[in-house]
Amino acid sequence: MVRPMRVPESSCQHIADRMLTVLSEKNLIRLRGERKSLVDKVTATLLDNFRQEEVIEKDAERLADEHLRSAPGGVDRRRVVQMIKQRLAEERRFAL
Repeated sequence: MVRPMRVPESSCQHIADRMLTVLSEKNLIRLRGERKSLVDKVTATLLDNFRQEEVIEKDAERLADEHLRSAPGGVDRRRVVQMIKQRLAEERRFAL
């Protein structure tokens, strides 16, 4: 069974902080409001995205198990899970 990588909140905070710094330095965004609040919002968005992907991954694993029970032997389970995951993400309008 493939398990999605769990990203710690501290890593998401670091990524959010760096992202805001780089985008701001390159004048691609102009920060308005308190920086900490912005970092917290971006961190929350990243964590939510990872949680959504985890739900899709679990659903794909479950569907693959159901499908593979009736499938002939020799089917690459990892590939089946990945294909189902891509399909679920597409249906749910989620970018992997």
